[in-house]
Amino acid sequence: MAEIRVAFADLADLPGWKKDLSAQSPSRFTVQVSEESPDYTILKWLRRLHKVTIDGQNPDYVVFSVFGDNVLRFPNAVRIFFTGENIQPDFNICDYAFGSSWMTFGDRYCRCPFFMLMNQFDEIRQRRRTNPLEVNVGEKDRFCNFIYSNADADPFRDEIFAALNQYQKVDSVGSHLNNCESRLGPAYHGDWGSEKVRFQKRYRFTVAFENSSTPGYTTEKIVHALAADTIPIYWGNSEIGRDFNTRRFVNCHEFPNADAVVERVRQIDQNAGLFSKILAEPFFPDNNIPRSLQDETVLAQFEHIFSQSKSDAFRRSRFASGRKYEQRRIRQARAFALLEGRGIVSKFLRLYSRIFQRS
Repeated sequence: MAEIRVAFADLADLPGWKKDLSAQSPSRFTVQVSEESPDYTILKWLRRLHKVTIDGQNPDYVVFSVFGDNVLRFPNAVRIFFTGENIQPDFNICDYAFGSSWMTFGDRYCRCPFFMLMNQFDEIRQRRRTNPLEVNVGEKDRFCNFIYSNADADPFRDEIFAALNQYQKVDSVGSHLNNCESRLGPAYHGDWGSEKVRFQKRYRFTVAFENSSTPGYTTEKIVHALAADTIPIYWGNSEIGRDFNTRRFVNCHEFPNADAVVERVRQIDQNAGLFSKILAEPFFPDNNIPRSLQDETVLAQFEHIFSQSKSDAFRRSRFASGRKYEQRRIRQARAFALLEGRGIVSKFLRLYSRIFQRS
């Protein structure tokens, strides 16, 4: 098994991502992926193919995301972009990319929605559907849950929350629009996903809205709702039917407005037979896991990247206009870091910026 030297950079600043902030550390611009992190799945995938050495100083490959610009500090590494956010890859900076969008770009892009990194996705792939013998519908004595901390989402999410509450109270246990005494722990911390699913099992419905809407963009929200054997009320990916069976949930993209969505939820909630019928539907279209959601598809792309010599694996333009583009990005990153810093110069620049904007 061949060895590859890999660094991880610019991943989310969450409990599962551990940074070495020592000024003397040559690896201070990378992160150590812990087993608590969803990105640990990426590391497990790589280890299925190669012997992986984590090298934050002189890596041959850098796996990075959108939460920083430290990837620019590794000009001699093959860069692999990986994101669960609704952001498209910049192929002027990366050589290869994994994301949620449905796109093709030669051999440089592979679709891998963020939920594929979650343990709960493995669970629903194995189960394929809710087992009526294992789920007591009568014990689902609570109407609907709403678990969010991000208030900066598309306003349609809050609109649905308000509209559903006109029918029955929706329990909001996140920090956003909280209306319950109990709260779940912070997202992605420890075994947060399992805790969330256990909580959701008591409910008949789950509001499973993305922060924003783009074809292909799907996160863990619908996966957690399915794993909890609830009926998701979903919005975000208008092409969600390519990944999941739309007969198994309320697809808000099929309705003209929030009132129509609530009316459909009311019909299901007041008809025990209809509720049970929807709950028994398979999770995936035609009860088949789409090829794009199989680990083998992602592993094949990684193997394609690493089976080449490092010199042959580069895809981004590193000379002429490509080099100028990256140098401009580096200057922008440095300016942003200075503006966001804690020193007196940074404070002065922020004050000057506010005064300039008002004038």
